[in-house]
Amino acid sequence: MSHLRTTHILALALAIAAALVMAPFVGWIVLALWLSGFARGLHERLIRRLHGRVHLAALFTVMLMLLVLVPVGAVVTSMIVDTISLATKLAESDEVHSALVSLSSQKGPRPDASVGELLLMQGDRAWSVAREVLGATVALVIGLVVLVVGIYAFLVEGKDWWKWVQQNAPLDRKVLRRFGDAFVETGRGLGYGIVGAGVLQAFAATAAYIVLDVPQALALGLLTLILSVVPLFGTALVWGPVAVGLALSGRMYAAIGLAIYGMLVIGSIDNIARPWLASRGKLQLPTFLVLVAMFGAVELLGGWGVVFGPLILRMAKEAIDVRREAVQAHA
Repeated sequence: MSHLRTTHILALALAIAAALVMAPFVGWIVLALWLSGFARGLHERLIRRLHGRVHLAALFTVMLMLLVLVPVGAVVTSMIVDTISLATKLAESDEVHSALVSLSSQKGPRPDASVGELLLMQGDRAWSVAREVLGATVALVIGLVVLVVGIYAFLVEGKDWWKWVQQNAPLDRKVLRRFGDAFVETGRGLGYGIVGAGVLQAFAATAAYIVLDVPQALALGLLTLILSVVPLFGTALVWGPVAVGLALSGRMYAAIGLAIYGMLVIGSIDNIARPWLASRGKLQLPTFLVLVAMFGAVELLGGWGVVFGPLILRMAKEAIDVRREAVQAHA
């Protein structure tokens, strides 16, 4: 009996140690799991085309995904740099009027300021900022390696690993499958209902900013994407001030056009496309709770809270449902 207890304690201690070792990259691992799930259909079709060569099919699947992810990553990086430049420009405005005008004016720091120029603008903080940027870059590169290798590994061996978890986890297989389905559902729901709708709104808004010759359109598009998670009026927090800035800078027709476009087109995407995409994702959580979970988890965990907040909330909901059904079954 003591030998069995010692084995249990040792297994628990080593499991905790393994979790701590993997903790810095758990966000990338979760993304790899979700993305491998999205790519599973393509991978299986390639296996049939390549006459059962699983590893080669996984390699081609990852390469095809990178053809999409690398350009998207480059665009997002450019948008982040533009957003930093925009924030610097707004911070230099002394009052609300000048801040709004700067959104639609070329005055202030150049919208195409490079990362190096932005660091120089920080003055005495340049060295500390440079170190932070370098550290973040190294962490990002390592995370991307974990992501890419993880997608390949899950495509090749994911089913075997899942069988091992089912055989060794201290949960009934039926319950474990429910948690697995809830995990997949969360990734699909965030991908379709949250990110998908936000990307559509960001594209629509960015196109309008470019047509109206609004400076730093990519940065404003990124802000539109970020604020699209706020129900009802999230994107209006971006295009609304831009429209006001256009009016204050003397471009009244452009301001009216953007306001009408924002309400009829960008708003329609939120009201029509988001429910349809969310129904495809089947994320069984109210949008308000998803938003609160994101903000709360970001406060506690940093940027990865955007992923972990809804995931923890959805898994908690599933755990409560499982407990309720078990109590009813024993009643």
